[in-house]
Amino acid sequence: MHFAVATRADDAAIRRLLRDNPMRGSISLAFEREPDYFRGADLANGNDQTILGFSDGRLACMGRCTGRRCWVNGHGTRVGYLAELRLDGRQHGRFGLLREGYRFFHELQRNHPMDLYFTSIAADNQSARSLFERGARGLPAYTYLAELETVLVGVPRGGWRAGLRVETATPDHVPEMLRILNGTARRYQLAAAWDEEILLSTRAQGLSLQQWLLAFDGAEIVACGALWDQRSFRQTVIRGYSMPLSLARPVLNAAGRLLGWPRMPRAGSTLAHAFVSPLAFAKDAEALLPEFIGAFFDPAMRAGAEFITLALPARDERLEALRRRFATRTWRSRLYRVEWPGQSALEMAGTFLPEVALL
Repeated sequence: MHFAVATRADDAAIRRLLRDNPMRGSISLAFEREPDYFRGADLANGNDQTILGFSDGRLACMGRCTGRRCWVNGHGTRVGYLAELRLDGRQHGRFGLLREGYRFFHELQRNHPMDLYFTSIAADNQSARSLFERGARGLPAYTYLAELETVLVGVPRGGWRAGLRVETATPDHVPEMLRILNGTARRYQLAAAWDEEILLSTRAQGLSLQQWLLAFDGAEIVACGALWDQRSFRQTVIRGYSMPLSLARPVLNAAGRLLGWPRMPRAGSTLAHAFVSPLAFAKDAEALLPEFIGAFFDPAMRAGAEFITLALPARDERLEALRRRFATRTWRSRLYRVEWPGQSALEMAGTFLPEVALL
């Protein structure tokens, strides 16, 4: 075994590993990066570091850390998000690969570590949860923080008439957008911190100001959000369903055509979705979420998206409002703090909401 930081020469091997090793659950999902892994790197001025482990010259495992400034206890903090942890199916049972990979990553970070690290695991991925929650020897400690609901809202075929005055963002709106984005983010733990350079940097990865919508109350902006279609460089592919879901899928889809429910895509297909992320509301305007989400349906249809995706804390009262108003499907994940021995711990309390399009 040997470990290294990924370079462009590793692109094909990385994409193969992501493609061939989906995240298992009632719905097995592969988070792919076609046609070029590095096209989706460093989103919103993040700093990606991808670690690769090779066995007999073949890529056997990988993991990514994205560093960015996030809000923690109301302060801008250097945070690392650990993602894309994959182990090749041929290496099943080789726990030592993960242990050595984490050791290699920790050594790389030793001189300039982040202030804290966190990750997420699908709530129904029992094997991964069992491994990391029990505190296996040689791995960092995983401390449970909160649950996150990723909501897929079906785009209605007949469109939607929003009850808000909504306009497309312009450069003149950027200062007010940043005020609302950071005002919202400060109310949560691990939410991304924004400035003008970061906001405008997303244009290189398909998110221009023309994809941002603003909701107004009189002359005041009370909400802002972006429809970010990342399918040109990051895809969510349905790799399979559990046996009960697979058997029920034809019936559910038939009923969905009559009742307007979102369909369950066939195994092997790419999920036709776009994020509504970033997403922020002025204080006391959070209840506008369902109406504001409806404003994104027309641009989503024009982009060929069948779903729009957003994330909320699992106990957020607005989840029920979304379910009453729209046809939705949800995917629950668990957030964990990741700590190595000797790492100074920042105390955190409150509600956790990282930016879903940046994970």
